[in-house]
Amino acid sequence: MAKKGKISNIVVWVILGLLIVGLAGFGTGNFGGTVRNVATVGETEIALNTYGRALRQEMTAQGNARGTPLTLPEAQAAGLDTRVLQSLLATAALEEAARDAGLSVGDALVSQQVLTIPGFQGLDGSFDREAYRFALDQAGLSVTEFEDSVRAELARNLLQAAAVGGVTPLPAYSEAIYTYLGEALSVTFATLGEGDLDAPVPAPTDAQAQAYYDANADAFLRPGFKAITYAWLTPDMILDTIEVSDADLRAAFDTRTEDFNVPAQRLVERLGFPDDAAATAALEAITAGGTDFDTLLADRDLTIDDVDLGFVTQADLGEAGDGVFGLEDTGVVGPLASPIGPALFRVNAILNARTTSFEDARDTLRADIARTRADGVIASEIEPLDDLLAGGATLEDIAAESEMELGSLDWRGPAPGIASYAAFDSAAIAVQEGDFPEIIVAEDGSIFALRLDDTVPAQVAPFDEIAEDVTEATRNAAIRDALTVRADDIVIQLQNGASFEDLALASTTRSGITRGSAVEGIPAGSVAGLFDLNEGNATLLEDTASITVLRLDAVTTPDQNAPEAQALRTALDQQAAQAMAQDILSTLARAVEAEAGISINQAALNAVHSQMQ
Repeated sequence: MAKKGKISNIVVWVILGLLIVGLAGFGTGNFGGTVRNVATVGETEIALNTYGRALRQEMTAQGNARGTPLTLPEAQAAGLDTRVLQSLLATAALEEAARDAGLSVGDALVSQQVLTIPGFQGLDGSFDREAYRFALDQAGLSVTEFEDSVRAELARNLLQAAAVGGVTPLPAYSEAIYTYLGEALSVTFATLGEGDLDAPVPAPTDAQAQAYYDANADAFLRPGFKAITYAWLTPDMILDTIEVSDADLRAAFDTRTEDFNVPAQRLVERLGFPDDAAATAALEAITAGGTDFDTLLADRDLTIDDVDLGFVTQADLGEAGDGVFGLEDTGVVGPLASPIGPALFRVNAILNARTTSFEDARDTLRADIARTRADGVIASEIEPLDDLLAGGATLEDIAAESEMELGSLDWRGPAPGIASYAAFDSAAIAVQEGDFPEIIVAEDGSIFALRLDDTVPAQVAPFDEIAEDVTEATRNAAIRDALTVRADDIVIQLQNGASFEDLALASTTRSGITRGSAVEGIPAGSVAGLFDLNEGNATLLEDTASITVLRLDAVTTPDQNAPEAQALRTALDQQAAQAMAQDILSTLARAVEAEAGISINQAALNAVHSQMQ
């Protein structure tokens, strides 16, 4: 990266020297070496590979959710590594409890569990030993390691089942929630505005506006803020400085052949028959309209899941590939040879082959490579920049000597730009006067450091600056006061039996109002309070410059025995039971951790993290 003033190479060599000394004698070849575990709970160990895989999986999931890969610094800034470790510790605690209780399962149960895992099955649905070994090899696991983990999981499941078996909420739980959610009101209301007054409200005098301002100063309070200076560096800032050669692009294109050259695929279901004659007869019946593919499944007590092959390529189907891919549209074809004998194949969707040339992929490849390299460049600057700050350099100094950009803002909360980062928001909340700046990694791999220059408390805006707003607020308050006097009288008359028509009020009636309803004509936030009224009661609801007079006509409670009620209550009970069970298991895990003891190997964690940089 081209710098305005490259940080001294001497600093970098000093840091490298310290790292070499610190790592002397420590196994760092991969997740193996002299260190095997990142943590233990009692005698139950959490292997380096287990933690590494779990962290990678979470980082991949988070990256997929946001649409861009998640780097390790981003994951650590978000606390993802801590959450993964805490989850593994809780699991290990339950395994330790199962071990201590003497719970275990035999080889037969482990084998049965392995045989049912879809990823280890071939196209015919049977266990494929080669697929089993290949999948474990790809995951970096031996057969023994994997089957030991299955055994431990099954034993843990036995413990969990014993701990939470029979945990159910009382019937009153779902009954109360269903009543709360389903209770509905019928109301009649009328809105009173300035036009309903006997005379218009005059504009307030300057003295009246000043008096209102003095009495309601909090209404004109301007929020306080922190005056912050910051230096930041984002991948986008240095993308143009990243050089990507044609050789790099070609290599990336070759590596990602599967992304740019996608073969044709079909969404296929396969139904096997004992012989060609039976398959042919079934196809003829479908063609004649006497039956269909779904009926054939139902007649044999099969479901779509039993015959679904998902999206497959022509090569995936072997001998049947030509016939299936020969269809120009969706439909049923057969009989065709298959591992389960003669079969009919139903094609439900067609995905044509997609080929992207190197030239068409060039911009995408460059953007991906440049972004990855930019992330790496920024990550490599964190430690040197932090050392400079720790040595007394100011934000202005590091902005002058690096690619970081200097800026300032009056921070009141999230806002466009740097204040849109959650990491910046957290740092701005925490920063105090006199704190020394330090490099912080944001969600997208950007880095920043900030300094608190001043804290400005909340203060009332000067009258002269907001005189127009104060005048309008003073008049609205006068209108509301006058309307309230009239509305109070209307409420009394409604509760004494008068109707809206008797009072010459144009009214609106609404039914089926639940606590979550938003009703046009009723001030926002007022609906929930209506459920405190009794039938026949009237009330008034205030808005900015209007008053709504409302009468509660009827309250309807839901039928607890209705079919939809039973379904919802069952779902509520299940949800509550799951939450109760989780609380029990969490409490059990914490108790085991406290009794058996936790040991965390920070050096091992650092070794895993260094392999993931």
